[in-house]
Amino acid sequence: MDELSALYVLTDRLYRAKSSHEAFEAGLDAIRDGLGCQRASMLLFDEAGVMRFVAWRGLSERYRKALEGHSPWVAGERNADAIFVRDISETEEPAVVKEMIASEGIVGLAFIPLTVQGEVVGKFMTYHQRSHSFASHEIDLATAIARQIGFYLERTRLEQARKAAEEDLRASEQQFRLMSEHAPVMIWTCDASGKCTNLNIMLRDFWGVETKDIPKFNWHPTIHPDDAADIGARMAQALATQSAVSVQGRYRNCKGEYRVLLTTARPHFSASGIFRGLIGVNVDVTERDHAEMAMRHSEERFRSAVEAAPSGMVMTGEDGRIVLVNRHAEALFGYDRDEMVGQGIEMLVPDRYRSSHPVFRRGYGDFPLARPMGAGRDLYARRKDGTEVPVEIGLSPIKTSEGMMTLASVEDISERRRSEAHRELLMAELNHRVKNTLAVVQSIAHQTFRGTKAADAHAAFEGRLMALSAAHNILTQTSWEHASLDQIVSDSLQIKGAFSNRFSTAGPAIFLRPNQALSLALAFHELLTNAIKHGALSNEAGRISVEWLCTGKPKPRLKLVWSELGGPTVSAPTKRGFGSRLIERGLAADLEAEVAMVFQPQGLVCRIDAPILEGVIAQ
Repeated sequence: MDELSALYVLTDRLYRAKSSHEAFEAGLDAIRDGLGCQRASMLLFDEAGVMRFVAWRGLSERYRKALEGHSPWVAGERNADAIFVRDISETEEPAVVKEMIASEGIVGLAFIPLTVQGEVVGKFMTYHQRSHSFASHEIDLATAIARQIGFYLERTRLEQARKAAEEDLRASEQQFRLMSEHAPVMIWTCDASGKCTNLNIMLRDFWGVETKDIPKFNWHPTIHPDDAADIGARMAQALATQSAVSVQGRYRNCKGEYRVLLTTARPHFSASGIFRGLIGVNVDVTERDHAEMAMRHSEERFRSAVEAAPSGMVMTGEDGRIVLVNRHAEALFGYDRDEMVGQGIEMLVPDRYRSSHPVFRRGYGDFPLARPMGAGRDLYARRKDGTEVPVEIGLSPIKTSEGMMTLASVEDISERRRSEAHRELLMAELNHRVKNTLAVVQSIAHQTFRGTKAADAHAAFEGRLMALSAAHNILTQTSWEHASLDQIVSDSLQIKGAFSNRFSTAGPAIFLRPNQALSLALAFHELLTNAIKHGALSNEAGRISVEWLCTGKPKPRLKLVWSELGGPTVSAPTKRGFGSRLIERGLAADLEAEVAMVFQPQGLVCRIDAPILEGVIAQ
């Protein structure tokens, strides 16, 4: 009867407990009165999974600090059984634990798990001064007490979770209201009768409505009379199908102006299917609507401009079919425009090229006329009479109301090709004459140095002339307009072909002006000559790397590094030779460069840092 009474009192006190402290005290009283022990404790796992004392009777602070965290179970363990110890000295616990328990005057004790939904969340313990064999009724009572405390903990945690969820919901709703109130779009809600229940600040400003006047505001008269029927029908369809709707129409604002609004609305229905109202978003698309109208007018003007263009103009759609041609295109291809419109662009491609080259890529990006095999940049069109004409094509992607189009400007370049052929002939003749001039200079140098002790000077002079000649050839290929840095490096390093496999180069495509190209060509020659005589190429193991990059915006700079490795041990020369002066002074003059030549023991490192000046094209 005493045990039943203890359980009854515990249950009642747990039900009435207004705090965890009251509940834990009730548990300790039930353990003391029901199990007949003067000392007891209650522990719970914290967030880190450590068992902590939360309530106790008759335990010293020293004991609690020493054994806090000691537990036969881990947090969340399932199917945990109570542990009853008759005499702690008879267990296999560590000696230090036994000594601490004995020093507290404890001999017999019990570990009773506290569980929530089957998982261990803590324990309560009973302590006895003498060895104690736990009877079955004590075990049953301890289990019943643990179950009641577990029910309380579960109820408390569920209540805490419910309150947290409600608080999160309130915070979420408040955040949503705040976000919708200040959103950069017009947000509204209405009830099942169509009356406004909420307008955010942007929409209130649009219609000039005060917050207090929202319930009696009628927005229907603000719809443009010509749009009202369509908007009403679309909204009715959304309600009938219980789906979202997007509809565009004109609405009068508080200034009396009509603005084009794109409305996206979604009906809200209860679980039983009763219509509760609508929530929607309005976006002012007036400017976009005007822009689309202007685009349509622009397209009309564009067609007129295409017709008046001085070259052949052909426009194709995304499927590669011709949609527009002008009169110059008719004259160029020999077809009437009615014969070309609607046909695939391949009708203008010579037959022999159709199978060997892509004719057209959907949208834009490829040439609409084929590129002949081996013809470089030359393009040819097929005329109605079967003859071919060389053409130059310019492609422009154009976004229209009908989708992406490609406009091709086609120009007959027959006369230009004849002029270019003549110019190439003149350039070849000029190149031949310049080479002859260089050969004469070379011969004069040979005659000058012959029979003297200046053999090394002769070789150096001849090598420099060869470097100039190689750079000259590169510039001739582009009509002396520019030279590729990559080709200058490659040709300069291939002058000594036996060492070509001991070089590595890397860098982006950069185009140099003629004077810059010649200056760098001479610099590379001097560096190469020095490497063969004294540096990385004077043995069998040395290697050279040449790397460059373009850095800095809006004022880009060329940074180039010549690095030698694996040659004989290097030391700084006692005096500067002609080659060093040529590199430092020549580059400083032609490239406005900063040149640093560092004679490291493992090899020479030459760094060139130059601004990319007007006339230099970096890609």
